[in-house]
Amino acid sequence: MIGETLANRYEILEKVGDGGMALVYSAKDHLLSRVVAVKILRSQFADDEQFVERFRREARSAASLSHPNIVNIYDVGEQGSIHYIVMEYVQGRNLSDLLREHGQFSQGFVVGVGKQIAMALAHAHYHGIIHRDIKPHNILITDEGRVKVTDFGIAQAMSSTNLTQTGMVLGSVRYFSPEQARGANVQTASDLYSLGIVLYELITGEPPFTGETAIAIALQQIQDAPQPLRNLRPDLDAELEDLVLKLLNKNPKNRPESAEEVVQVFQRIERRLAAAGEGEDDVDQTLPLPAAELLGKGGWGLARSKKKKGKKAPKKRSKALVLLVIFLVLGGLTYAAVRIIPEILYPDDVRVPDIVGLHEMEAMRVLREVDLVLRVDQRIFDNEVPAGHVISQDHLPGRMVKQYREIGVRISKGAEEVEMPSFIGLSLREAKVALTQAGFVEGESEEIFDPQVRPGIVLEQQPEPGEIVAKGTAVSLVLSKAAQPFALPDFRGQDFEQVKQELSNLGLPLGNSWPEFSTVYPAGRVIEQNPAPGSMVEEGWPIDFVYSRGAPEVPVEEPHVEETPEEAEWIQENLWSIKEVIIDVPQGPSQEIVILVIDDFGAREVYRETHRGGDRVVRTIQGRGKDARFQVYIGGRQFMDRAFQE
Repeated sequence: MIGETLANRYEILEKVGDGGMALVYSAKDHLLSRVVAVKILRSQFADDEQFVERFRREARSAASLSHPNIVNIYDVGEQGSIHYIVMEYVQGRNLSDLLREHGQFSQGFVVGVGKQIAMALAHAHYHGIIHRDIKPHNILITDEGRVKVTDFGIAQAMSSTNLTQTGMVLGSVRYFSPEQARGANVQTASDLYSLGIVLYELITGEPPFTGETAIAIALQQIQDAPQPLRNLRPDLDAELEDLVLKLLNKNPKNRPESAEEVVQVFQRIERRLAAAGEGEDDVDQTLPLPAAELLGKGGWGLARSKKKKGKKAPKKRSKALVLLVIFLVLGGLTYAAVRIIPEILYPDDVRVPDIVGLHEMEAMRVLREVDLVLRVDQRIFDNEVPAGHVISQDHLPGRMVKQYREIGVRISKGAEEVEMPSFIGLSLREAKVALTQAGFVEGESEEIFDPQVRPGIVLEQQPEPGEIVAKGTAVSLVLSKAAQPFALPDFRGQDFEQVKQELSNLGLPLGNSWPEFSTVYPAGRVIEQNPAPGSMVEEGWPIDFVYSRGAPEVPVEEPHVEETPEEAEWIQENLWSIKEVIIDVPQGPSQEIVILVIDDFGAREVYRETHRGGDRVVRTIQGRGKDARFQVYIGGRQFMDRAFQE
């Protein structure tokens, strides 16, 4: 890979890391003229389409994270069979290498590293991303002492693939949570358990569970309790020990509720350790600087000589003494002019540290260590940065400024809580505009059919109206959708009561219905329906029916009653006409036969079938009204158009 260029942009320089599922190279980004890290998926995983897709999707999800303690992801792509992720290049070492070299670490180092890991997890969990593979190998420490958590999202892709290489599984199983070992659903509490394993190893120099096989370690994660920390480190802070044991609880419900809670505990321990260290060497143990922590503390020995008491020399007024005083005064003025006054008028330049994401008090201390002053310019609500932490700073990190310069910051007041308004009854477009104006974002949407509501209208929402939520919360909407059209069955000749039940099962309401005498259909049977059989309908469409009253009774001899012309016309218009239609299909290929009836009910299709050439089709049809007529089509062409009375 060395020397190759990806996407006509990233020139691979050298290999800098080797993991179980990917190789890491340094590369030159020719577009932005900077050095980046490129993680390339191993070839044995590149053939698994499901894994590659999840790898790509989760990497893009991790790219949405932006936090000082998380390695930034710049780009995701593929070139041929090569799948890669471009990320921030971190100058430093991973925690795994430091553990191999130094074993145990001081409490200050453990607290400083643990707090920054927890801050990274709090940011990721807030954005709905679970790391799933917190371990020393994925924790980098820069030369300035900043902790950087890497491999967000890739660990989630690993959980979807059956990795059978023992070395890779063993590398992570030491830090698995019990629920991961059981293959159960993994939540944010799993990351906290893995953090507890890392802290345990930093304190003792060894992970709590070891074994010859991955299965043996996994069983210990599920069943065994770790050896008490107090037995291994008698000087360990009691609250730090309690925190680690709580993180390692087998039941996720008994662990800390969130990573933010863990950060707060670390800050409390940090303040107590700082207070207990007053009067000792001025070394910041909360930052894992190699010079301060790994190479040992050092101090300058200052020997102060005490003035010996003796007899005062007698006062002598002499020209030599006056000259000596003048010489000393002039020398002091010269020293002040050369050394002291320039230091006051022209202070040294110092580099501005990165304090974004730190708590206000921690940021103040970090600035004070380099002779800079914190100035709070603004306190604002922020949905992503926890309350009391720095959102942004001015001057930017890395810039050179004079000592004692004020560094302006914006401090988060946490998420602003508001009452959730109602978007029910609005169209999707209106709801999107309304929720955006109210300070919310659109969440997931789903559609369900509701015959009482036109399509595209909000039926439900989550969170519900009236709930107190953080501004910027994602709002999920349930929308009404149009019914899926389907072909209407042929109900003719069926029992009308059974047809009503079948209509209900199909979501079709009963429309108008009329009883009529029929010599063709027995009483209670469907004579005609509207729409016609085979018509495309949707849920909620009413269906009209004409059902049989049976054959009319033959009247007993009754006196002849003379009908008026109006009565005769009404009877003629409202009587059903019955017609037997005989159709001879022309010789040749099969053709479709269609019969339409046009009467008081309108035009409707009463027959549609395909017959072979030479077949004879005999069909009895009915029409209502004196103007009822029927039409016959063969192969799409009209073959017959006649009135029932002909």
